[in-house]
Amino acid sequence: MNVVIDTNVMVSGIFWAGIPLKIIRYWMNDQIQAVASEDILDEYLKTIEKTSNLTGRNDLYDYWRFVIPKKAQLIRVQKMFHLCRDPSDNKFIDCAIAAKAKYLISGDQDLLVLKNVMYVQIITPKHFLEVF
Repeated sequence: MNVVIDTNVMVSGIFWAGIPLKIIRYWMNDQIQAVASEDILDEYLKTIEKTSNLTGRNDLYDYWRFVIPKKAQLIRVQKMFHLCRDPSDNKFIDCAIAAKAKYLISGDQDLLVLKNVMYVQIITPKHFLEVF
């Protein structure tokens, strides 16, 4: 099952425990397939690097900067939609639609308020675990 994981969920899963970590584990164990565009991949890596520097966990950046590009399925986005009230979040919707993802997993209210876009359900990490 293809899913798009928002940056806040990805970073939370890498640096802290809880529900986002469970989602990352599902991905690492091939129970779900995380898809990302070049823009999303770039945001992941920049945010992980910044968080690594702030937390003193450079080991996490050193590990994940290699794992994420290898493990995520890279999607080429052909069509851009302007649906989100925060334009910087449109890349997640664009990717989810291009990948025919079933879920976009996010904690961002700018995305969650949309609920569904075409065949993509936009849900919280907690809700994802409930339906998965």
